[in-house]
Amino acid sequence: MSTNPGEMNLSYSESTAAQGKQSSQQDHAIESVRSIQSDLQPFLADALLELGQAERIATHQAWRWNSSSLPHHTFIYMHKFTGTLVADGHSTPVMRKSAFLGKPGMTLELVSDSDQEAELYIITYDLFRATEKTNERRIYERELEYPFTGWIQGPYYGIQRIASQLTVEYGLTLLKKQMLITELLHMLWPQEKPLLTEADDESKSWLQSTMKYMQGNYMYEIKLEQLAELANMHPSYYSQLFKTRMHKNPIEYITHLRMNRAKELLITSDLRIRDIARQVGYRDEFYFSRRFRNHSGYAPTAYSKQVHRNIVSLSYPYTDHLMTLGITPCAAQIQGHLPHLPKSLTLPFHAYEPWEQGREAFLDVNPDLILTKDNAYAKAMEHIGDIAPIITIPWNETDLFGHLDRIATLVDRTQAANDWLERHERKVERARKKVRESIGQATVAVCTMTAKGTRMYSTRNFGHVFYRSLQLLPPERIQAELAGKSPGVGFNWLPITPGEWDGLEADILIIAVSSMKERSALLHQLASDPLWNQYPAVKNGRVHVIDWQSWVVYAPYSINIQLEEAVHLLTSQTPFR
Repeated sequence: MSTNPGEMNLSYSESTAAQGKQSSQQDHAIESVRSIQSDLQPFLADALLELGQAERIATHQAWRWNSSSLPHHTFIYMHKFTGTLVADGHSTPVMRKSAFLGKPGMTLELVSDSDQEAELYIITYDLFRATEKTNERRIYERELEYPFTGWIQGPYYGIQRIASQLTVEYGLTLLKKQMLITELLHMLWPQEKPLLTEADDESKSWLQSTMKYMQGNYMYEIKLEQLAELANMHPSYYSQLFKTRMHKNPIEYITHLRMNRAKELLITSDLRIRDIARQVGYRDEFYFSRRFRNHSGYAPTAYSKQVHRNIVSLSYPYTDHLMTLGITPCAAQIQGHLPHLPKSLTLPFHAYEPWEQGREAFLDVNPDLILTKDNAYAKAMEHIGDIAPIITIPWNETDLFGHLDRIATLVDRTQAANDWLERHERKVERARKKVRESIGQATVAVCTMTAKGTRMYSTRNFGHVFYRSLQLLPPERIQAELAGKSPGVGFNWLPITPGEWDGLEADILIIAVSSMKERSALLHQLASDPLWNQYPAVKNGRVHVIDWQSWVVYAPYSINIQLEEAVHLLTSQTPFR
């Protein structure tokens, strides 16, 4: 182990006896594993598994593989792959990590895109079941059917581990191969997740407290004894249990935190390597450079020049931005309209909401980069800060055009951003002309009535299309609030009370509700307010109630769709809708 002062020291001595509490925790962990039941065990009863071939393919050229009739049960894990898989005539596009299980007799073809790196594993096996079983003899027949085939939904992290072991040419005994292929089938078999017990909840506290300590102090020397003391465990048991939960030991976890923070600084700052090394806990920049190269495959000076496309987006607007630029995230938070859907993540829409997504989802996609808003950085750091560098694009510092520019620079798609802007401006000009011909210089008020209350918007978010794209005039109070502020940045919305319209009058009123089911109830409620009928838009019969879900995303692809809807609303002759 290195004695570099900036590298943490995790040395420890063995204990002669485990404490009673530690023993209880170990027993509970073993019992939790045993409690996971699967129908695979009875299916494999009286059966033999025979591994055929296990092959790893890695290429940067166009690649094709096909079988008109699979001779064996065939499992394909596509670790890095962009192309097409055709199974029994059904074609499916494949992007990055995917897994497929085929049975004998199936027609299968796999074709990679010519300009993409490919890394995949093809594993074949046969299954034999005992048809006669006596004390004197056993007769086995080949089993061609399998309870499930087709696409496999992870866990890719574990699948890759076993696949890479099976493709090792030397050192694998027949017994070891049998154990690995059995473990793989257990992993592929659909299983229900065990319910959390009170002991599981207690176990989270030691993990959260020690992880929080590491995240706040990774730039300093951290000893394993410190972490074990925080967890109230013996160091060796703490290290073992941490690895079980986090898929890496404390040494690896701290190192990954340090390296990811270094990557963030290399991407987003002009700091010297020496200064970055010190900020992440290394006093010797040359030692840091060696560790960084071993970890990432690049020297620190070369890393910032790399283009990272295997991206996770923790923000649904930034998912929209990436796809506008022609990049499909390997996993993302999704909302609204998108040209096609990446793997969806269950994430909080706001920083104060609970984090629901498990680590496995991020480990499975193995991202190069994690993109998020600034208000969600702390939560992302807490849960997945060791998995990849987390790059924040500040949400309130700029408008959607600023977001697009920063993200385009990050992913080396500046030209794609410029092309979109040109197309968008032409579309806006046509829309603006059509609306002017229809309604002239009418004023428009846009507001939302959701669980968060009633808000009237300005030139950002919901108001962007109406005020910036179509250049319509907002109510007087909104105009007054905007005075001297930058468009789309200085002022977003103000809370209002329905019926108190002083200074908020407009010729046209757009109301967005959380659900269109609320539309009738809302209009009935407003109609009972005597002040409602005095509102200019009501008198003009120009009130439109729309679905908020179609307008919640403030990003390029979505505002183009919103622009089309706005033009339809404003030029329609249909009264009061």
